Amino acid sequence: MSALIAVPTLLWDCAWWIVASYATFRGMKFLYIFLHSIYGHFFSTPLDLTPFLSSWTVVTGCTDGIGRAYVEELAKARGVRKFYLIGRNAGKLERVKKELEESYEGCEVRTAVFDFEKDDFDRLPKELGELDVGILSEFQLAPIH
Repeated sequence: MSALIAVPTLLWDCAWWIVASYATFRGMKFLYIFLHSIYGHFFSTPLDLTPFLSSWTVVTGCTDGIGRAYVEELAKARGVRKFYLIGRNAGKLERVKKELEESYEGCEVRTAVFDFEKDDFDRLPKELGELDVGILSEFQLAPIH
């Protein structure tokens, strides 16, 4: 009879340890990410981009959203002045190019219309392969099928 009582107790103890272990793991992971974010935002020094200022910064998906904000931040706060922008919409690319060149003195911007989802990679401009690229950032998201 005592063996029948011991089985549910053993199962309950195993389930409790599994749930407790999982909760501890998730809690520690959250604490690590939270503390790492606090350190990164308030205590660490920003990455020094000085070695890359003479090189080109290639950014895809830079006409809207996060990519656009990233380009603006690089130009405004970090002093980057050489951009090679790749996007799907020629009108939006020209608008971003014009705004950057007007807002930041000495800003040199080249653009290329390219869709990484539909276009063949052989259609990428040949000049892109010849550029001295210091920073490469990709913000263009392809739709999920």
